[in-house]
Amino acid sequence: MKPKDLLNFYIKTDLLPLLEPLGFKYAKSVPKFSRRTGSFSLSLSFCISQYSSEDECIFWTMWDVSSNEYGKWYKQIWDTKLANNVVVASADWNIPDWFEGNEEHFTLYNKKSDKEEFSRFVHNVINIGIPYYEQIIDWNTAAKLALNEEDVFYDRICDFYLMANEKKIAKEVLEYGLEQATDEDYEDLKQRMDKYFN
Repeated sequence: MKPKDLLNFYIKTDLLPLLEPLGFKYAKSVPKFSRRTGSFSLSLSFCISQYSSEDECIFWTMWDVSSNEYGKWYKQIWDTKLANNVVVASADWNIPDWFEGNEEHFTLYNKKSDKEEFSRFVHNVINIGIPYYEQIIDWNTAAKLALNEEDVFYDRICDFYLMANEKKIAKEVLEYGLEQATDEDYEDLKQRMDKYFN
């Protein structure tokens, strides 16, 4: 069985019936699940390793929370469009407490053992991934979670705190970001400091 077909079979039989009642919509072509709650949209999309082969599907998921509200706010402030409305984004292995098992990713082999492997994956999605990103209920929680990401974008975190009306914390985050900044990030952060706080 082709890797994509193998993964799609388990998504449809073992994950879709659990996520649809939770309000997730499924885009088969990607494949991807997404759900909107208030100002925020949570999505998880599947990636198949290039090292997969017939009857061997190595896969993982990419998670992100985005918000159109952030895009609108940014346009008002900067009079330009954001490249994307992403609030936080991460590969599943960077989610705290995500269990990987012995291998770096989950693997299906078109055997009976797949049921148990996919069941472990589903457990992680329902009990670890979704609850972790569901913590984002406002711009304060968005900023806090973004500070814990593998890649921290201080410019965006500053924006989130400003959207939460936390100007003092926004400035502290930006100052810290400027101290840590590489040359390419420095100008972006400096531009924000000048616009927001000078």
